[in-house]
Amino acid sequence: MSNTNEKLSLTLRPALIHESIIIAEQYIQFKDWSLVREEVLANNLLQTRTESTSKTVYGEVSKRLKTLSNDELALMTTSDVDVKHLVWLAICRQYPFTYQFAIEVLSERYSKSQFQLYPEDYAAFLNAKAEWYSNLDKITQQSRYKAQQIMFKMLVECGLVDENKVMIHQQISKELEELIKQSNADYLRIYPGEYS
Repeated sequence: MSNTNEKLSLTLRPALIHESIIIAEQYIQFKDWSLVREEVLANNLLQTRTESTSKTVYGEVSKRLKTLSNDELALMTTSDVDVKHLVWLAICRQYPFTYQFAIEVLSERYSKSQFQLYPEDYAAFLNAKAEWYSNLDKITQQSRYKAQQIMFKMLVECGLVDENKVMIHQQISKELEELIKQSNADYLRIYPGEYS
């Protein structure tokens, strides 16, 4: 396992699916992240109330989307069935903590036909990681709770679990499966289902 000096960041923003599509469409048009940022902010494409919110949301979403290949970004703009899976993929690539949760909790439980998720599953996972990553050990109870709420919200938004925190069998498109295999087939396991 990793040394304790390495940091493992929690995801503190929801899935932002609609915003991801808007920014991906701009990237496909311009193929230049500087121009995308300029376009999104200048025209308030994210329709936020303030410029600072727009900058914050753009920063978070673009950071995630930059983990996707050009082909994956193009697929996000042309295939409605793949959007949520691609957003989840980008989140897992950006945040190793979320990736590890998907593999060690979602995939593991799904493989044992334990489809119901509980807040305790997240708490146990976070506590286990805190033993290895000193920055996680120092977060407040309030931050832990917020991160847990956001994790479960993202799982619902990305269609991985229902409102009752029951996992939903995932079937990703063949096109997306091939794209993931080209970069790292291990990421197929973030989707509870046939790869779990």
